[in-house]
Amino acid sequence: SKQKNLIKMRILSNLLLSSCLFVANGLLDYDEVFVQQQLDLCQASYCVSNSTTWGCSTCDSGVIVSEVIESNGARALVGLNSNNNALFVAYRGSVDVQNWIDNIRFLHTSPYSDYPDAKVEKGFYKWYTDLKDGVDNALTALKSTYGISEVQVTGHSAGGAAATLLAFDIARGESSTAGFTLNSIVTFGSPRVGNLDFSEAHDEVIDQTSIPSWRVTHNDDIVPHVPEEIVGYNHVNTEVWYDEASDSYVICDESGEDPNCSNSCSPTHCTSVSDHLDYLNTPLGSTEC
Repeated sequence: SKQKNLIKMRILSNLLLSSCLFVANGLLDYDEVFVQQQLDLCQASYCVSNSTTWGCSTCDSGVIVSEVIESNGARALVGLNSNNNALFVAYRGSVDVQNWIDNIRFLHTSPYSDYPDAKVEKGFYKWYTDLKDGVDNALTALKSTYGISEVQVTGHSAGGAAATLLAFDIARGESSTAGFTLNSIVTFGSPRVGNLDFSEAHDEVIDQTSIPSWRVTHNDDIVPHVPEEIVGYNHVNTEVWYDEASDSYVICDESGEDPNCSNSCSPTHCTSVSDHLDYLNTPLGSTEC
């Protein structure tokens, strides 16, 4: 189509510039402009229910959505982000945050034969696997159309957990994602996804890719504090913690549980749903569509 041809021309014109910027700035530098682009995709996932409608307040003209995949209340957008010459998957979070928190089961599953001690929360894994076939098929079709195999992965809230699981699969070369490479993983207000063995395995394989990997948190957001550490969960790297006004941030340590970042509000003040629904001064959720 004419739109796809224009997108392909934009990709070619951006390729040299983007490569130079990556060399100049370093792949691991925290780039707020890039992170905002990923956040805009997250908010779009709340508002866009079919691939023919792309007109929300955060819907970028450089983005083509090829598929909107839904199953059992979960949703993912899959498409092409010509701004960065990459495919993308953006996972929507829960529509009712408080109800979702109240119903987290906190039960582990051990789905990885290559990391048998790595355990993840059953509900998050089901959320991810419910969408997996559709996501895999959409990425394969996009790769065939555009000849691009790099994938940006992002998500907000429970969608951040699904994004973490997809990034882990791509980075470790899981069979259904073979032929794809991870371009970036950026989550916003993600819960803890698995145990310490999972977070260590995740960080190990992601570190080997040398790509942007940011777990963004906001002030007293309640969601990054569930499931609790006391029941065997640990965050993945690398946290970037924003203050209430979102005008300053801290790049946190490599433990995933830096006491000077989001955990500084623990155990009694990490209760804000409003902080969860506002990142980088961008309101999030279905009510903002």
